[in-house]
Amino acid sequence: MAANPVPGVETRSAERGTEQPAPPTGEQGTPAAPRGLPLFTRLFLLILLCALPPLVGLGWKMMDTNAAALQELVRHLHRSIVGDVQRSVRGELARVEQDLEGISQILFAPGLGDDATRYALAGSRVAALGNIDFVTLYAPSGQSVTTVKADEVPDPRVASRLEPALLEALRASKGHLVVQGVHANAQGGPVLEAFYPIVRDGSVRAVLGTQVKLGELCALMGELGERFLGSRENVFVVDRERRLVLHADPARVAAREDLSRHGLFAALSGDSSFSTDMAAISDFQLDGLEMVGSLEALSERGWAVAVQQPQSVAYASLSEMRRSILTALAVAALVALVAGLLGARQLTRPIRDLVAATRALAERAFRGVGERVTRRGDELGTLGRAFDSMAVTLEAKEREVVTQTQVRAALSRYLSPDVVDLIVSNPDQLRLGGERREVTILFADVVGFTKLSESQPPEIIVALLNELFTFATEIIQRRGGIIDKFIGDCVMAVWGSPQSHSDDALRAVQAAEDLRRWLDVGNRRWRARWGIEIQLAIGIHTGPAVAGNVGSEKRMEYTVIGDTVNVAARIESMAQPGQILVSEATRERIGDSGVELVPAGERQLHGRTAATRIFEVPL
Repeated sequence: MAANPVPGVETRSAERGTEQPAPPTGEQGTPAAPRGLPLFTRLFLLILLCALPPLVGLGWKMMDTNAAALQELVRHLHRSIVGDVQRSVRGELARVEQDLEGISQILFAPGLGDDATRYALAGSRVAALGNIDFVTLYAPSGQSVTTVKADEVPDPRVASRLEPALLEALRASKGHLVVQGVHANAQGGPVLEAFYPIVRDGSVRAVLGTQVKLGELCALMGELGERFLGSRENVFVVDRERRLVLHADPARVAAREDLSRHGLFAALSGDSSFSTDMAAISDFQLDGLEMVGSLEALSERGWAVAVQQPQSVAYASLSEMRRSILTALAVAALVALVAGLLGARQLTRPIRDLVAATRALAERAFRGVGERVTRRGDELGTLGRAFDSMAVTLEAKEREVVTQTQVRAALSRYLSPDVVDLIVSNPDQLRLGGERREVTILFADVVGFTKLSESQPPEIIVALLNELFTFATEIIQRRGGIIDKFIGDCVMAVWGSPQSHSDDALRAVQAAEDLRRWLDVGNRRWRARWGIEIQLAIGIHTGPAVAGNVGSEKRMEYTVIGDTVNVAARIESMAQPGQILVSEATRERIGDSGVELVPAGERQLHGRTAATRIFEVPL
């Protein structure tokens, strides 16, 4: 903006190296006294005075708001990680409790034979578990009775008698798992001593003791720390004595490292035994670094989950955000100086949008700054688009967490935890109303079961079926299948749902061969025990089916439905004792896999007009 020239004064541009205005001359040719600041300078100072203070104030407000929002996001991240650890620990201990309850059913359920048989069955069950190598049975008095384990597991070192204080804690636990200290096992890995009271008719009938391997949970600590906090060392669990229970380094857990001098625990006051629900957030120093950390109690175990992170890492984006804001303020100041008061006023509008969006972000509203900012081509537009991108990413992450939580809540009503984890990892595998997919169905039926039921007491029949179904389940699951249902003396298994593999048909045939081979061992045992033996007739067919939910809103079942299921059942009904029959569709899926199949001719299946080619798996 330029001022009108002063009368009698020659004016030239003062910029780009041009000459300065010629001073006025007096009567004797001497320079006249200056008449004050030029209008350009006064206008510059006026604009500077009017525009810069509000802009600077807005900038500081944005930086403060963003700092508060970032601090809240860091706290939210820490709470999320603590929640994941708590759910994982509780889930692992719940699985251990379920496993021990299953073993107690084997040891004390009626109809499973004498003690030697029960111990053998319990040992087989223990061998199938991944986090437990042995189980020791104690009498109600605390005296050790026996230890069941897999054959390849060395004899563990266990207490011959339980302490009175532990027995009292088991009686007061109301049938729930009681955990003791962490120590190193024979291989040097960390294990958690756990004891489970077997309660019958309101009293403790026996106690099961075991050692839970903590390797997987320690690996989870490292994975969470490395993925979200920049270091595997930044997530750990301590007991009430501040000794490590879980950490990314299993050796430190096995050594029971003492962290009582850790700076994070200085924030605790009052009851710091972790026996009640409590949480703490603190800034502290660790090895010369400024840290920020969170602590939350796992009160039912007397433990605490700790999360820590260097402030330079946690608030790394704050410096970049401040630089971006300062850059935007500088640009805004230049535009205000060139465009005047009107331009300065227009410039503050997008800044106010950014402040509002930042406040919304602090409240986790995750909304953008609006097109009025993002369509700009200057630094404010760059900042707005970066802000919008950040808001979209945060909203997507939160939606993903909510979706997974809803899916888990829905599926846990009727599916096992393993199947729930499988489907949640890929939600597209499960849709309302089911989905059409190719599956392989296996039916295995006990031949002559009606005659056998007439000749034997029902207790023997129940014991025999329980043992048969136990090992059939292990075999089918080891081959990648799932048990769809037990129909009387018949087992229906499915491959290809909810997760499919390219060799599902081959897996089903291999499972059938494993069943037939195992039945030789089972028959020897049953022949020696009861003087009876059984044979299985097995039929396998591959084809399309609908996998989905069947039932009502209060009781649902995940199953497969279709003609493929009926064909597999018809093939099984034609099989002779000990015979495995396979349809032509299954044989085509197997291909040149090395499995020998012998043509058994064409068969007319009940209820079907076309003949079906059948193949047999020879002995």
